[in-house]
Amino acid sequence: MPRSPAAEIVAGVEARLAAAGCIAAAEEAGELLAAVGPRAAALEEAVRRREAGEPLAWITGLTRFCGHQVRVDPGVYVPRPQTELLAERAAALLAERAAAGCAGCTGAARAVDLCTGAGAVALHCQRSVPGAAVVGVDVDRRAVACARANGVTAVLGDLGSALGDECADVVTAVAPYVPTAAVAFLPADVRCYEPRAALEGGVDGLAVVRRVVAEAGRLLRPGGWLLVELGGEQDALLAPALTRQGFRDVAPWEDEEGDLRGLAARLVRPA
Repeated sequence: MPRSPAAEIVAGVEARLAAAGCIAAAEEAGELLAAVGPRAAALEEAVRRREAGEPLAWITGLTRFCGHQVRVDPGVYVPRPQTELLAERAAALLAERAAAGCAGCTGAARAVDLCTGAGAVALHCQRSVPGAAVVGVDVDRRAVACARANGVTAVLGDLGSALGDECADVVTAVAPYVPTAAVAFLPADVRCYEPRAALEGGVDGLAVVRRVVAEAGRLLRPGGWLLVELGGEQDALLAPALTRQGFRDVAPWEDEEGDLRGLAARLVRPA
């Protein structure tokens, strides 16, 4: 049975994306068609951009994260599926703090998402815990504008510099944590297109993450939780900084393949 013209278009796009090295070519072909439609000129431009390695989310303007549709503007770090592990844990801890009355604090439970990017983690937290006050912070103006477009209260600043002391029950951060020497081994499309400042974290990958730990020690109320994304064996490297800032109950987590993806730690005393 001959294929319909629409099916022929999908098959053609899928074949081109597969030849360009896209692993999920069929899925991406569907997303491109849904975003730009079957018009030849628009579709050709979109396919060429993807063939060149530009992130799919920059072309379609959207990605899915924890079941939410998230806008992603060109130049803004694209939320990763593995970050959903952090977002889900953060939302659960924020809900616990809200239910417990924030350890006797007045007002709503509060979360701060540092290095918020498009605001995906913050968006999931605020939708999962109605009534919680969630704010995203980023040093990149494009990211702040994108997060605001996603409905997140976002402010421009260097980590928590724009926020007051002991204002949060949960602090999250997907800070750059790729060691400088490892950047060369990232996929070519990531190296060529995504903002390097959102990826590279210095010699051991933790230059910014250690600053996040220090900021979290100031931002969190006693008993509050910090969640950061990590990889490799960075949980061991970060342990001294966590101890200095008064964090205990450190709990790393791994993905389905057994690779480190992040850790949570509770502040037991003010830094």
